[in-house]
Amino acid sequence: MKFRLILVAAFVVFSSACTEKHYVETTNDTVSFYYSDSDAKEILFASSIDNYQHHAATRLNNSLWKVSTPAREGFGYFYIVDGVVTLPDCRYTEYDDFGSKNCLYIHGM
Repeated sequence: MKFRLILVAAFVVFSSACTEKHYVETTNDTVSFYYSDSDAKEILFASSIDNYQHHAATRLNNSLWKVSTPAREGFGYFYIVDGVVTLPDCRYTEYDDFGSKNCLYIHGM
């Protein structure tokens, strides 16, 4: 019984560590970015589409936030979570002119 309880606890810890904090969905001419953070009070999105202007993400539930933008061939982006520039795990990245990294959205990839 004790072994089963330890096994279940290990599975819960492992599966929660694998939860994606950030993902992207593309539909026709729109790209939606989702960011998960239950502690955040405000999440802003900035991209090279409009020279990194800040756009407020909408809180969908206790932990999930969403922001949408027109789909383009590709662009760099990052988040600002409660005033702190944040780069989630993303498949593609690039260095900006200041030596910091940005995530890259590449249409069709």
